[in-house]
Amino acid sequence: MTARPESSPLRAVARPARESLDGDGLALAYAALERVRAEHRLFRLSVLVDDPRLGRQVLVVPRGELPCTVDERAGWSAEPPLEEPTTDIELAVALCRIVLQVEVPTRPVDVVELALRRLEGVDAVAFDVDGDVIRVRVAGSASDTVAADALRVVKTELDHTVVVEVVRAGGAPVPAPAATAPVVDGFAVEVVAVQTTPESGELEIHLRAGDVRTVGRAALTRGLVGAAEATLEAWHARPGAPTRRVAWARTVETSADARFVVAVALETPAAHTVAHGIGTGPNPIDAAVRATVDALSR
Repeated sequence: MTARPESSPLRAVARPARESLDGDGLALAYAALERVRAEHRLFRLSVLVDDPRLGRQVLVVPRGELPCTVDERAGWSAEPPLEEPTTDIELAVALCRIVLQVEVPTRPVDVVELALRRLEGVDAVAFDVDGDVIRVRVAGSASDTVAADALRVVKTELDHTVVVEVVRAGGAPVPAPAATAPVVDGFAVEVVAVQTTPESGELEIHLRAGDVRTVGRAALTRGLVGAAEATLEAWHARPGAPTRRVAWARTVETSADARFVVAVALETPAAHTVAHGIGTGPNPIDAAVRATVDALSR
């Protein structure tokens, strides 16, 4: 008999192959950056690209985020910070540079993003596809017409409505084209009061059109949606006001001066349309009320 050594319980296991990156152009670049972000467990990854045609640009993942401060020497920054660069990050940065030079948009969101990046002063675009919110960052010296230019691009390229927010580097909002206030019986609707009663847990919204004042209420626990619903209740209290209902409401930005920016989407059931509004205020509730009134004017 010949004694054979027992086989080792250890086995060499091949490392599972990564899934292939899908997409072309910007979609491919964002997929590469998102993979890097996931593997390093980053909250946000910002990449700086100097393009001969577009100028200085910043690409960010998650795609719905605006960039953090970017290390110009490294060409990228991460949150939380990484101790030193890695090969996968360097390759993803190089891919971003090539993508912006080639410009191969294959999806509507990519077409819109590239068109927005061509606007003078724009250096970053955040596209929240799920929420239909586009945020555009511009240099401090950019023209005040950039907001109107951005809206024109979006209306030309997309077949559905979205919220477009334009901010200057540093967080200050760019003045948007003035919206016409919603009108009932020939009178513009304005917000008279936003009152909260913590004891009863109730929110009360007062609107006025001409000499007529209407009131809407909702539970404070409903948050931003409740603020929009209370505003609509006051709106519907006027005879002849078209029926609207809240599709969604969310905080878009909190500025450096502690002012809140909220976006609201309202549906018109009879017409199967959605109108979006943006509002600012010292707190999210107040901003949501003004965003709802803005949406009513659309």
